[in-house]
Amino acid sequence: MIHLILVSHHPDIARGIAALAAQMSAAPETIHTAAGIDDPDNPVGTDAVRIMQTLLEADNPDGILILVDLGSAILSAQTALDLLDDPALAARCRISAAPLVEGAISAAVAASSGADLETVAREATQALAAKQASLGESAPASATPVVAPSGDSTTITLTNRDGLHARPAARLVSALTPYRARLVLTCGDKQADGKSLNQLALLQARHGDRLTLHADGDDAAAALQTFRELAAANFGDPPDSGDGPLLARATPATAAHIRAAIWRCDPPQHDARALHADRAAFSEAVTIVAAHLETLQHAISARLGADAGDIFAAHAQLLAELAEATLTHAATNYAPVWQEETAQAAAALAALPDPYLRARAADIHDLAQQVLALLADAPEAAMPDNAPFILVARDLYPLRAATLPANCLAIVLADGDPHSHAALLCQAAQRPYYSGAGDAVLTLTDGAHIQITRASGEIHRLP
Repeated sequence: MIHLILVSHHPDIARGIAALAAQMSAAPETIHTAAGIDDPDNPVGTDAVRIMQTLLEADNPDGILILVDLGSAILSAQTALDLLDDPALAARCRISAAPLVEGAISAAVAASSGADLETVAREATQALAAKQASLGESAPASATPVVAPSGDSTTITLTNRDGLHARPAARLVSALTPYRARLVLTCGDKQADGKSLNQLALLQARHGDRLTLHADGDDAAAALQTFRELAAANFGDPPDSGDGPLLARATPATAAHIRAAIWRCDPPQHDARALHADRAAFSEAVTIVAAHLETLQHAISARLGADAGDIFAAHAQLLAELAEATLTHAATNYAPVWQEETAQAAAALAALPDPYLRARAADIHDLAQQVLALLADAPEAAMPDNAPFILVARDLYPLRAATLPANCLAIVLADGDPHSHAALLCQAAQRPYYSGAGDAVLTLTDGAHIQITRASGEIHRLP
């Protein structure tokens, strides 16, 4: 399988793009980074030796595609190839002129689908076409226009709320690539190669559009069946929770308001500079958090379903990667190293354009504070257990959202994010979640009573 190396002048840029590409790839382990230089005071730049070492780590029989950001990154990559002692390895590498972000995503999908180096490189260089089409700019014409084959076909209606966006399109490409049949997807008068993420993006397929997959080849029937099954599963996206047509109108037995005393609980914030943790103490804290995540995964899966539980399986993987990166440093105190490592990873996610990926920065903050809380030996704030309450805070992290008791009637956040895992967990638990309320709610104190209008989200303080 083709491996990718992302060469950037700044480590945060490379890590952020790698995280984004990994979301689309079925083989995230094939995505590598070689960014920045070993100068804490001025980490911006590229290092040919670092790139060469990454090439040795990424070496495989199929080849390596190197994606770069700026001109000097090209020079560093070329120098790295010249430094290799193995000419055969250098011959299996290619430096791409593709745009770094779009090219990395398209190349990652193509590579994880088993495409060869030529195909992966072509997908990367053509990655701007969808953006140009969306903005009404002219893009270079494809050398081989896509024409629907004359074989069998099947038609579905796209039910994904956000259309055939990057992630469902990536899942479709991964599912169709193994088939030998020629596969062309049409949407209205537009046609695209069903095995190309770039061309699928050019369809600009929206919710409610009719998509037809045309197939011609020995395994065409199997490919069409796979397409139908993927469509029935919403291409891996959560099902749309739209109301659908009005069936009837009933009289509610409960008020359209939520009324209760509030409980103020902001996410914990521990300053690593006041803590000390040697390698053993830090590793022990990580192990305890990992065990807690495993317990949560099983408990939430049983209570709210496997999709909700999988949030904490992903957290466990994220924790392991962040801890491993922290332990690569030689330090006498790993608390500030952990805080810096997680802060950089969260900042890289927060800078991404995809709102779903941006919201994952909160997951990293959550993990960071869980480990620091153990190092600080700080107990978790106890929730009210004897009366209904409304949680009010600036934000809510997933680990707290997963453990809210039944007497928590709603969540009101000054900030918050409807795309966050905390919001998804509240949705799975059918607990009302209100974000973006502003700082006014933070003036409330424990025990103050408020009323929330369910539909509008209006909040009133009660006498």
